[in-house]
Amino acid sequence: MLRGAGLVLFGVGLTWLLTVVLGRAVSRHGFAFWVWDRSGSIGRVLIAVGFGLAVIGLAQGAASASGSSLLLFGALLGMAGIWLILPGP
Repeated sequence: MLRGAGLVLFGVGLTWLLTVVLGRAVSRHGFAFWVWDRSGSIGRVLIAVGFGLAVIGLAQGAASASGSSLLLFGALLGMAGIWLILPGP
């Protein structure tokens, strides 16, 4: 149980670190406007790649570690793609 909690904390910390570093890099160099203008096409690509990875993960079976990892990563990419194609405020 302690190992699982440590893994979750590591994942949260790594996600936070990547968010901060990428957020600062994107906002300083004007890259955010480029991504914003192309968010629909980037989102569609992420959805397609995520769906493909999820299908490969399902084909490998849920019992294998690589199959479940691919399934999870594909689902996360798909969710990020859906978030990108949603209409803005």
